[in-house]
Amino acid sequence: MPIRVAFIGCGPRATIMASAYQGNEQVVLSAACDINDERLNAFCDRFGVQNRFTSWERMIEEVSPQILHLATQPTLRKEPILAAAEAKVPVILSEKPIALSLPDLDEMLTACQRSGSRLIVNHQLRYQSVPRRLKSAVERKEIGATSFLCAHCRMNALEQGTHLLDLVVWLKEGSTAAWAWGEAFGTNDFAKTHSAPNTVVGLLGFTDGTRCLTIMGPEAPALYDDDTFSFHFGILCVGTEGRGQMWLGRWHLFRSSLHQSLTRIPYVEDDRNAQRALQNDLIKAVEDVNFLHCCDARIGRKSLEIIEALILSGLEGKKVFLPLPQGVSGLSLMRRQALLGHGQI
Repeated sequence: MPIRVAFIGCGPRATIMASAYQGNEQVVLSAACDINDERLNAFCDRFGVQNRFTSWERMIEEVSPQILHLATQPTLRKEPILAAAEAKVPVILSEKPIALSLPDLDEMLTACQRSGSRLIVNHQLRYQSVPRRLKSAVERKEIGATSFLCAHCRMNALEQGTHLLDLVVWLKEGSTAAWAWGEAFGTNDFAKTHSAPNTVVGLLGFTDGTRCLTIMGPEAPALYDDDTFSFHFGILCVGTEGRGQMWLGRWHLFRSSLHQSLTRIPYVEDDRNAQRALQNDLIKAVEDVNFLHCCDARIGRKSLEIIEALILSGLEGKKVFLPLPQGVSGLSLMRRQALLGHGQI
């Protein structure tokens, strides 16, 4: 029997994910939910979805999906995830950021652990060919021993930062972030659905001695030849014999002025293939309870914890050590300060 897949949210991200399932006979797109009837019907008509709902509670109860996709705004993810965990949905995939604070994510993880549901974050960049090429260069020591990274994006820490730092965590497999020394400033972005400081910047120290400078916000480095704001996202790895630099859709290996290479890959195609590969692993997670998805939220939690630590460091004016104490949230503290500053609480 095909695996039953359901969607909460039928906007652009849901469309990308549903398109990646097309032609996959292992699944059936069995249900979708959206409060906007026009968007819901357009999505269901396009992908042949039979069961249409405006209530996600009813959908979970009546359809009993085996894979549930959440393609909603971040403010609308916690309650459906907790309900899906209570209903023992086998695999729950959420867009990033999966939560607006670390304590919220921990509440979701606890609920999933209790029920046996697997919670996955859509960190599909791990499957893209450009980050994989950089990881290969680091692991094969094509640039020598890597001891310093610079990770940067021009969107805020919850718009792109969890993607960015998840790749840093992935590149540093075998070592963990031990401390963060950071700063966060700008409060305008707290009004966004991806509610975060305009800019977060800081230095991370890993247990193997590696350092990582990170900049998330409009002050981060920019591409000189591309106006697509989201493409101003990259990681530089500095080694003893050269450096490797990835941006979305391109990567650069440099050993000397006479030994370097620049590769460009069509981003849309690469991302589509990455999404399909991530979803194939969702199917494995349904079929094998012992299969650990590389985008499991227990792994994705690390990137959100780093963001929380960088913000907390700025608020306290000192180095912050990881792991953070249970319940601590720099994001929540700074949001509250921003609201107080605007006289809203």
